[in-house]
Amino acid sequence: MATAEQTAAVPPTDQLSGLIAEVLGVPGAELTEDSGPGVLEAWTSLKHVEVVVVLEEHYGVALSSREIKGITSIAGLRGLLAAKGVAGVAP
Repeated sequence: MATAEQTAAVPPTDQLSGLIAEVLGVPGAELTEDSGPGVLEAWTSLKHVEVVVVLEEHYGVALSSREIKGITSIAGLRGLLAAKGVAGVAP
């Protein structure tokens, strides 16, 4: 998991992608707004749970099981987090 010092160096609009890349163990350049489970090979069902846990802890939000199941892309995650009042996640 990223420390505050590690993620602070990432511009806010890229912080979400940076956290996801770290969890998935892929270079950030590999991610696009369309990346998600079923699209990116590294984004397995286990990694999906890890991504959710890291994002919930980092941003201080709780996602429902329906929201978690509905995550299909980074763009969708950005929208979901923004709807929960998380600042700085818009692309």
